[in-house]
Amino acid sequence: MFLHHFAEVFATDESKNWTPGGYRIETLLISLIGLIALVFVADYLDPMAVKAAGTAVVAISPLWLPLFLAAFFWTTWIEYLRFQFLFRRKMVLLEIQLPPEVIKSPLAMELFLTALWNNGSETSFIQRIWKGQFRVVWTLEIASNEGQVSFYIHIPKDWRNIVESRLYGQFPEAKVTEAEDYTRKVNFNQDEYTWWGTEYQKSKAGAVPIRTYVDYALDKNPDTPEIQVDPLTNILEHFSSIGQGEYLWLQFVIKARKADEWYGFYKSTETKDSYKNGGRAEIAKMMKAAGERAKALVGEDPEKQAQAQARGLTLLTEVERRKVEAIERAMSKLLFECGIRSMYLCKKERFQLVNIGSLVRLFDPFRSGEYFNNINVTRGMSIFDYPWQDFMGIRRNILMKQILFYYRERAYFYVPYDQAPVFFNVEELASLWHFPNSLVNPPGLERVASKRAEAPANLPTAPAAPPVRLPM
Repeated sequence: MFLHHFAEVFATDESKNWTPGGYRIETLLISLIGLIALVFVADYLDPMAVKAAGTAVVAISPLWLPLFLAAFFWTTWIEYLRFQFLFRRKMVLLEIQLPPEVIKSPLAMELFLTALWNNGSETSFIQRIWKGQFRVVWTLEIASNEGQVSFYIHIPKDWRNIVESRLYGQFPEAKVTEAEDYTRKVNFNQDEYTWWGTEYQKSKAGAVPIRTYVDYALDKNPDTPEIQVDPLTNILEHFSSIGQGEYLWLQFVIKARKADEWYGFYKSTETKDSYKNGGRAEIAKMMKAAGERAKALVGEDPEKQAQAQARGLTLLTEVERRKVEAIERAMSKLLFECGIRSMYLCKKERFQLVNIGSLVRLFDPFRSGEYFNNINVTRGMSIFDYPWQDFMGIRRNILMKQILFYYRERAYFYVPYDQAPVFFNVEELASLWHFPNSLVNPPGLERVASKRAEAPANLPTAPAAPPVRLPM
């Protein structure tokens, strides 16, 4: 597995990922085999040169070895401090029963997430490098336990009052209760159960957004929900369709985005923001393509070509224009760093392969060809397609235990499982995790049984009873 600060580059930059397409041969493995082969060939052809190179590396070790040791010490020190901070912090799992009537659009969830956008704990450089404090990590979850679908939020215990008040501010009829961790209610063992899990990432780096609730027009006509199409319906209906002995889980591990980080050090937000730079690069690419199309229409005259290219910047196609607008809207909103993970668990006799396929294509309703971004599977058990990837199932058995542990611990950022984030702004995140309107009512979805309301203001009351005098 790549180190955290390299993981995102190899995950999103195709120019650095030169593995044979479609055959799932890992870059790191090819590099290692190639290096070993190069050393053997060089030693066979000119052993004296190999010996001289080794001597030179040792000779200059006073230059590179201190830098290597310093980087190793620093990363180990920060991880040690963060482990201590992690174990001191108490967490709580809140279960949310949906209101009986949801008449608000996902914009209400976007406002809730905006209120939660908070760097929390990480207020100074000293707190990061001496106390190991890191930004608040939340987890938004949808879980189906034997067909019973519930919404959950996993949060630090000291944030509970804040989260509840802000959630009730948008959804006063919801019911929030502290819940026992559903991931620990069943003793999953590999003799009786089998499970499969994966993680997801965007197919394009930077601020190219997925298809959101705005693109589905869910922010318009809230009084007529019967004409709206909510992409979350596909996920909820599928989660409700499983039976006894089956479990489908989905979690979004999120934290507020501040800047690109390397173990406590933040990079410049203006020049090295990988999110915005990726969006700007995509816009520049479309502008250049429009200019080239305009140049092709005027022949070989250099002067006319220059004029056409200048005008070509305004000759974007309708699809390109909408894409530019979507990218600019995405860059204007608050941003979260996210990790997305899903799992399918069941008793061995209940296993159904179709449920794995559904998790691979879980977010298809939020994609739209080249116009929007896509969410695809990445790490996890989805990587095993060919026999050379997993000799005798050794890696699969190890990953089965790891991914269940990571899900239960809500581990993605910092320790113990620090991975490159996937960037989602509040609009995208609200599209992926929100309360559907009342017409979306799959059989396993829990809602509050009845609508709560205050007593009417003009309710008649009985006159106060006269005071009783006690005998002296």
